Amino acid sequence: MLSNFTGDLQTLNGSVGTSTAGFGLKVKEGSNAKMGTAVLVGGIVTVSTTAVASNSRILLTIQVPGGTVGSVYVNTRTAGTSFVIKSTSASDTSTVAWVILDPTP
Repeated sequence: MLSNFTGDLQTLNGSVGTSTAGFGLKVKEGSNAKMGTAVLVGGIVTVSTTAVASNSRILLTIQVPGGTVGSVYVNTRTAGTSFVIKSTSASDTSTVAWVILDPTP
């Protein structure tokens, strides 16, 4: 459902976009969301969300570096429950942003 928007929302051949600078995709964060942040403790954190599937693509980026920063990656996932973000540094305490995207069938 689209409501209360201004700007230039377009659909073309199944794609959604905008041709107005400054407008873009916004995703609600919160419980069981597709996007959020998590803080590493000892280089690891479990993110609880029912939004994760076994074939989800989970994108990660460090927002606030902390401790000895390493490279972050998705270590494990449990479909419908959670996924684990891990760093190559056991003393990484960074804040990590994550986004879940799902491929079409």
